[in-house]
Amino acid sequence: MNQTEINFDMWNLDKKRIHRTPIENMFVNPREIWYTKMGINIWYEENGKTEFKRPVLVIKKIWTLFLVIALTSRWKDNNKFYHKFLTASFNDKNLKYKDSSYCILSQIKVMDKRRFTECMWSVWETEFFDIKEKLKAILL
Repeated sequence: MNQTEINFDMWNLDKKRIHRTPIENMFVNPREIWYTKMGINIWYEENGKTEFKRPVLVIKKIWTLFLVIALTSRWKDNNKFYHKFLTASFNDKNLKYKDSSYCILSQIKVMDKRRFTECMWSVWETEFFDIKEKLKAILL
């Protein structure tokens, strides 16, 4: 068994645990950046890293489901599917990668509330508006 298969099996065990977890009484809102259990995905889909977690930006709330965009610290030059956050975009204190955070606009997905683990920070309204405009341009 190779490392990918081992990681996938570990993710399946974690996903079963998440599935059995009751929905917590926590509040998740648009503009917030959360660590979520994203897991192991296929080919070019973004994976969770340590403990299968990856930061995401919450775009829209739909009951206990959330439309989110995966974040990364790696930039791809001249790519319309990436949005670089401005350094002053974050209105919180605990941001590790403040100078190199990007939304991967092509990595938009729906996630259940059970996958959300920790709220890290939120982006300013003007930055959020810019991201949504870029998404509209890509999706419509």
